Order: sequence, then structure tokens, then C-alpha cells
Amino acid sequence: MPGYVIGYDLNDHVSQISFSELNANVMQTVNLDANDERLGIPTVLCKRNGVNQWYYGNEAEAVAKRREGTLVGKLISFAKAGAKLEIEGEAYDPIDLLILFVRRSLNLITARVNPKDVLQITFTVETLDEKMIDILNQIMEEVNVDRDRVVFQTYDESIYYYTIHQPDELYEHSVMVLDYATDYLKTYEMWMNRHTTPVVGFVDKIEYKDIKLPEFMIEGEVSEEKYQRLDELMLRTVHDAFAGKSIGTIFLIGDGFSDSWCDKTLKYLCLGRRVFQGKNLFSKGACYYGADKIAPKEINKTHIFLGHDKLKGNTGLKMRVKGKEEYVVLVDAGETWYSSSATLEFILEKGRDVTIIVTPLDGSKKREEVIDLPGLPVRPERASRLRLEADFKSDTEMHVKITDLGFGEFYTSSGRTWEKKISLV
Repeated sequence: MPGYVIGYDLNDHVSQISFSELNANVMQTVNLDANDERLGIPTVLCKRNGVNQWYYGNEAEAVAKRREGTLVGKLISFAKAGAKLEIEGEAYDPIDLLILFVRRSLNLITARVNPKDVLQITFTVETLDEKMIDILNQIMEEVNVDRDRVVFQTYDESIYYYTIHQPDELYEHSVMVLDYATDYLKTYEMWMNRHTTPVVGFVDKIEYKDIKLPEFMIEGEVSEEKYQRLDELMLRTVHDAFAGKSIGTIFLIGDGFSDSWCDKTLKYLCLGRRVFQGKNLFSKGACYYGADKIAPKEINKTHIFLGHDKLKGNTGLKMRVKGKEEYVVLVDAGETWYSSSATLEFILEKGRDVTIIVTPLDGSKKREEVIDLPGLPVRPERASRLRLEADFKSDTEMHVKITDLGFGEFYTSSGRTWEKKISLV
């Protein structure tokens, strides 16, 4: 039976779900209504008046428009805020409402894909902080997908994975994504450091909170003159954002670009660049990521993404394995710091210290971090078994704990532990 990967773009406005059969390279994005120009599912719920009946997406908007229920939007913002929502005199937990929305929307996939055939589902969100991770974990406890087949990522990483699956010439230079889908304009610049091995990809994000969607920027009576002033403001902003940068490809996201009000801006963007307009880049990027995790492509070996939540260096140590000295990996750079850890048990060859090898991906030199083991009982060589546990406090800081396990019946454990913080940059 075929296996499928799913990319779920979860946001406060219009969420999107893309899916693909593994290695098929043909992705579909779910749409509730073929007549709706919006591609995706409005992230809203509506409670019918007087009864505990809930609608989601387009139907929720329709019920609220008929004044037959109470519409609840901005579900993620409310969930992160944590305050209860009062509807018809009853308090509701916003996380429960968000869970309800995700469960209902995922049901759209089950009509096309058997949940047992889902190899991985990737949730992509604008930012992944501690609160958002907690919310996503609570959602995962309630959906009909095994937790070990679910991963999270940010829009930055979705952009990277979408881009590297396009023709090579599209990311020969930097790629700029202009996101004008929500409250205000955001830009994401993806660029590559090709002087490292592997090639390292980065995404830099800038928010322009003073450039809101046209309907919020133009007050009162709409006129051609007001649109022209907004176009000129957008042109100046984009021109400054592009200054000194080699941008070869541009992706325009959102309904903010759907009308013809920004002619001057679009003409400037198209000067010597390739410009594409789309609405489901994030969910497709998440889908590509899921496929690459299961069946890595050649480019995954030669390129790596370093986002703000990614570990900035490789870590490992040398030890003897089956009589030969080998480098043993602890954690690779590019993994998310909040979900990374390592446990390793080994026999200390000699001496009274352990050396961790750190290889930063910012171009700086490989170095050795020595963890001294004062108080380790005096024993013959290769008669001390140690447990090394590593976890991460941020994308640049590793915490290492070493425990003396003794050596079977010959030498009992002293119970001693040693700890050290190690920088990855």
C-alpha cells in the first residue's frame, strides 16, 4: 500500500493542508469549497445559538453570517493567551476549541487517505516558542495519528524545503517570499552559504507592521488616488528591503497581492527576477519536509537548513568500536534543539576526562571540549563504564551530564556525576 505525507499550515486566518503520496512529487491542497477563491480552510469555529453544536471553516462563517451562531476566530492567538472564552454565558478553553478545529479539518484527509497509510504529518506555524510547542503537543494527544509520525516546523523551514525542491536555477541567488496574507506584510529572504560543507541555508524574516492589508490601509471611500499612494509606499518598502541583495526569485503569498492596485510594485519586482504567485507554499514546504525525512534525497546530504530553532553545530566523540577508533555522533546540526537529546554508554579507555568534539556550521574551526572527571575512582584502564546524557537549552548551548556506572560486579558505581555546558558556536 502507498504511504502518504501531509503538510498542515496552521495559522489564525486560513489554514491549509497539502498531501502527497511518498515520492510522487505531485501535491494536492485541500479546499472546502471549489467556488471559494481562498485555498484552504478558514481557521474559525461557530457555535450554534442555544445548542452545543459547532461548525468550522466556511460553514462556520455561513452560520455566523445568518446570525444563527457565535463565530470564534484567531484560535491560535486565544490559545496562546490562555484566557477562557465566554460564549452564551459558558466558559470554553481556547485550546480545546483549537483541537476541535484541527480534528475536524483533518477529517477532510481521511476521505482520501487512510490514517494508517500516513507516514508523517508536519505541522508548520509562523513561530515555534515554548507555548506554541505545548499547544501543538496537546493537539497531538487528540488527533488520530501516532505521535512518533508528527513533527513541527516554522514557516522559515517550510520556505527552505519548498525552495530546494524547485529547479536549481530558482535558488541560484537569494529567494524572497513576500507574505501579504495576514494582518501586515512580512518578508522572508532565503539565502545559501555555499562556502561551507554542507551548504547551509538561512531564512531572514522582517515584519512591516505599518503596511497592513489594503482594506485596513485605505479608510473611508476607496479611490484610485489612495491605491496609488499605497502602491508607492509598498514600492519604497520593497526597494529598501531588496537594496544590496542579489534576489533572483520572488514568491508572492496572500490576497494582498490579488488585485491590480500595486502595478508599480509588481513592475519593480519583475525587473530581472522570476516572480511567482501562490497561496500554499507553507503547507507544500511542510509536505516536502516530511517526504525528505522518510526518504532523503541527494540534496539533503549536500544542503542543510539552520533556522533560529536549529542546532548550530555537530557534536560527537571519538571512541573505540569493535577494536577501531571511530567518531560517534551525539546530535547533528540542523536538528531542532527542543526535541534533541542523546544518551550514550561507553567504557572509558584511559585517563580521567571525556572529550566532546564540536564542529560549528558558521565556518569557525572544529574544537575539542574536555570534561574533567575529578573524583572518578582509580581503576585499571577500560574498567570504568560511563553514561553520557546530552540535552539542549537553546540552539547554541548543550548541557552534558556524565554518570559513573562502575564496571559490572568488579567495580561498583560511585554514583558520581559531572556536568558541563558547551557552546555550539
